[in-house]
Amino acid sequence: MSYKRTWQLVEDLNSSLGIPVVETAAGGSGGGGAILTEAGRTVIARYRAIEMDTAQAARKHLLALNRACAKR
Repeated sequence: MSYKRTWQLVEDLNSSLGIPVVETAAGGSGGGGAILTEAGRTVIARYRAIEMDTAQAARKHLLALNRACAKR
């Protein structure tokens, strides 16, 4: 994913949530940077939970598909 696309997605999240998910510091001789806010950490934790729940819910169906394909 490009740097530009990454920041577009961060800005979209900031806008849709109404609070920043990333805080940035301007660059310069000391360098800049970006850190997750508490909201950003919450978004990531919830997303990971959704991934786990989805994988668990789909597991039996994916196993059945694998068995069906193996028989052919």
